[in-house]
Amino acid sequence: MSAGLSRESLKERQRYADWYEEKPLQQQLLIDEIAEQTYYILGEVQNNLFLELLMQNGIDTADQFVDSFCVEYEGVVESDEFIVIIFEGNSYLFRRLCSRSQ
Repeated sequence: MSAGLSRESLKERQRYADWYEEKPLQQQLLIDEIAEQTYYILGEVQNNLFLELLMQNGIDTADQFVDSFCVEYEGVVESDEFIVIIFEGNSYLFRRLCSRSQ
C-alpha cells in the first residue's frame, strides 16, 4: 500500500489550486471564508455556483460574508428572521445587510 497521495489526488489538488489562483483576490478571500465556515460546499463547481448565489443576494466580499452569515443547516429550513439560501439541498442563513434593500 502506498503511503501518500495518489497521482489522481495530486492532479485534483493542482487543478483546484489553479482554479483558485485564477480568481481575483477578493473572491479568493470570500472562498476562504466559505471553506472556513461551511461543510457542504466543496470543489470548484459548487464554489462557483455558491458565489453566484451570494452575489445575487448582495454578498460580494469576505467581510460581507462574515458580517451576515449565521449558520449552515443540512436540509431545507425556513426562517422569517433571516435570508435563507437553499443550495444543493442545504440551507444557509444570513442576516440582512443594511445596504441591501429589503
